[in-house]
Amino acid sequence: MNQRTPRRSLFAALAVSALAYLQPARAHAGDAEACFTASEEGQRLRDEGRLREARARFISCGSAACPALVRSDCAGWLSDVTARVPTLILSAEDEQGQDVADVQVTVDGAPLAARLDGKAVEVDPGEHVLHFERAGSAPVALRLVVREGEKLRRVSTRLVRSAGPRGGAGVPGGGAPAPEEGALPPRGEGAASPASALLLPIALGGVAAAGGVAYAALGLSARADADRLRTTCAPRCAEADVDAVRTRIVGANIAFGVGVAALGGAVAALLLGRAGPAAPAAAAAVHVVPLPGGAAAGLGARF
Repeated sequence: MNQRTPRRSLFAALAVSALAYLQPARAHAGDAEACFTASEEGQRLRDEGRLREARARFISCGSAACPALVRSDCAGWLSDVTARVPTLILSAEDEQGQDVADVQVTVDGAPLAARLDGKAVEVDPGEHVLHFERAGSAPVALRLVVREGEKLRRVSTRLVRSAGPRGGAGVPGGGAPAPEEGALPPRGEGAASPASALLLPIALGGVAAAGGVAYAALGLSARADADRLRTTCAPRCAEADVDAVRTRIVGANIAFGVGVAALGGAVAALLLGRAGPAAPAAAAAVHVVPLPGGAAAGLGARF
């Protein structure tokens, strides 16, 4: 028993020494793998334009625990990415043009600044939407494109107070939210819509088209009957046949006059409708006066 005890003690001491030697080696291998992973992720994030996340990876793989080769590469990449990260200086004013600091800003829905203190904030390059929010004011959204390496870019906006209580619904205190800056004012009750402004030109255009069709039909019919009378009974044709031809000629001339007047009225109404939404509607009227052998047409308008 006394001889076996020293042998067992020697074996246990050797096992403990081996474990003590292998444990740091395993830890070192794990650190090296984490360094390589951080290096690869940092390069991928940098190429995707996520520079702030890439910088954090390069800081990790540039630590003293990483192999010298990885540490050297990450240090160079870290310097390059830091120079490319854009920065913004955010500011806001109230309705009197005074600077306000109690403003919260988000970028693409993520928090960016809890308060405007005049310090630069970092963002990734690309297209972003900034939301400025302040208690008692209507929120403002700004869309901007941030470029790599753009430093200390100033972004400012004006915050307008929300509308006071009016007994409305959906807003605390019964107030209605104020329209966002740049929104178009509501259209007045007396303003005519684009569709209604085109009703008169379309109607007059239809009258002009109908007049043209009637002119062509009556004119062709009168010409055919006149040619027939010349070849069959002229100059001793029946008075009723001659009167019938003359009636169609007069009707054709009247239709022509109505068509021309209606066409002119349609053009005039269209031009007046484009003059401005506040212009009053014009009332146009076509006047046709039969004359011996034809007719006279005129266009009148009341403004």
